[in-house]
Amino acid sequence: MNESTERTMVDTNVELVVQAGELIRSGFADRDGHPFADDFVFHFFNPQLPDLAGDYHGIDGMADLFERLAELSDTGFRNVPHSLTPCGDELLVAFATNTVGFDGVTIDVDAVVVWRVFDRQIHEAWDIPAVNTVRPHPPG
Repeated sequence: MNESTERTMVDTNVELVVQAGELIRSGFADRDGHPFADDFVFHFFNPQLPDLAGDYHGIDGMADLFERLAELSDTGFRNVPHSLTPCGDELLVAFATNTVGFDGVTIDVDAVVVWRVFDRQIHEAWDIPAVNTVRPHPPG
């Protein structure tokens, strides 16, 4: 391979985070070949959802978080990705809009997730919601 066609670590890390996003959006439908390390931790904190705040360990822990979120909501959880930016060789920042409904009101929440990826696996992620700019989801 020449330099222009050789895959980089950053390319691999981007692919792993994209795979993680697809898995989340699928409701963890097919966990075979998932990109998460055995020691993976998903840090979730949202002052509007204190019952869900905490650290979720492994792919099963993260799936449990999204299952609990779906159970609490009227609409389930939907995620629309906007961007994914590598920050060096280990960190990536994903920006997305999450849609969820509570008590008959469906809202959009912008969020970033900082993903820590090394050794071809995702080891840690921090979900950071923009809770001060929550807005009603447009009808339709």
